[in-house]
Amino acid sequence: MNEKVPLVSVVVPNYNYARYLDARLTSILNQTFQDFELILLDDASTDNSLEILDKYKNNSHVSHLVVNEQNTGSPFKQWMKGILLAKGEWIWIAEADDSSKPNFLETCIEQIEKEENISFVYT
Repeated sequence: MNEKVPLVSVVVPNYNYARYLDARLTSILNQTFQDFELILLDDASTDNSLEILDKYKNNSHVSHLVVNEQNTGSPFKQWMKGILLAKGEWIWIAEADDSSKPNFLETCIEQIEKEENISFVYT
């Protein structure tokens, strides 16, 4: 079985951001650009984050849902965990307490495709 490799890996690190998670994940899943995998990470949240993340685990974009048993105390460790799981050519660290317009990813990819030798895009 040959699985298609996504162009973008979207990493959502979370720690106790249950109040934002539905809006954040909806804003990612509703992107006009759809060639992405979604990597969900939870750093041992004590709120109801896991309940919310569980609602998304069977979405076709979700490639991983990783829940730490103990909090790492570092968002950078979570970022690295997501980067190591990523299969895409590009990685979007999409913090759990944010949201994005539906054309965010499409706009980023359009800019990437305009340039040669680009390795980093930030907004």
